[in-house]
Amino acid sequence: MDILETDAISLGVDPDFGARVMRMADRRSGRDWLVGGPPEGSAAEDAGYGGKAARGWDECFPTVLSCTDAFWGRLRDHGVLWGRPWRTVDRGATHATHVFDGTDFTFGRTIALAGAAVEVRYELANLGDAPMPWMWSQHCLLALRPGEVFTLDGLGPLVSRGGRFAPGPVEGPEAGRAVKGYAPVAGAARAGVSGPDGGIVFEWEEACVGHCGIWCDYGGWPAEDPVHQVAIEPTTAPADDLSGAGTARLVLDPGARSTWSIRITLKTSQEALT
Repeated sequence: MDILETDAISLGVDPDFGARVMRMADRRSGRDWLVGGPPEGSAAEDAGYGGKAARGWDECFPTVLSCTDAFWGRLRDHGVLWGRPWRTVDRGATHATHVFDGTDFTFGRTIALAGAAVEVRYELANLGDAPMPWMWSQHCLLALRPGEVFTLDGLGPLVSRGGRFAPGPVEGPEAGRAVKGYAPVAGAARAGVSGPDGGIVFEWEEACVGHCGIWCDYGGWPAEDPVHQVAIEPTTAPADDLSGAGTARLVLDPGARSTWSIRITLKTSQEALT
């Protein structure tokens, strides 16, 4: 486990399991904002991403749900990166860079802590000879508390399969429902959740990542063993899988690189309520 710390944050990354961020704790309050638990899952092509696997912070690339694509072939659930070894190429007390070496591509992520902020920089490189279609979603599964409220600034209408929806206060697992929606980013996004026990805010630019997914699982998924989790997901496409992304899918030319960044800030209870 690679441990990064400031006076405000303690963050743990497991390079051997998809560079999953296992812990993102506010040292001032002791609150870990991520759904915790040991890493469960497989590096196999047929690996599923069920309730026991859905923990921490993973990177979904080049799809979220399993699908078949002409370029990639069959893509496994939640993409090719999670649960598989990454290389640690740079590490200090407050920063670390990890890289996944794929077939004809590399996917790199640098996390740098500054006070109560987590600066995340990504770099995708196409090392092959053909244009590479892709999408990406940051998959931070948050351990929220009933009554905490969303702030969704810089986003357009949030739309789910059932139409528009506006997430109200966080519900408990007894609600027995789950819903996911997407919203376009208009300029600069600032999406977060706050309450008496603190807050967390995700910030990014439309030019880098054009959409936001909101996943609210209040005991509604999976059917056999429901869990309680919420995700604020900066994403390149308002779609659950690459095959359904349509014109929102991105294409990286041979030899080209794409970079983008996200900023996550943890708020104290006093900051969250002002």
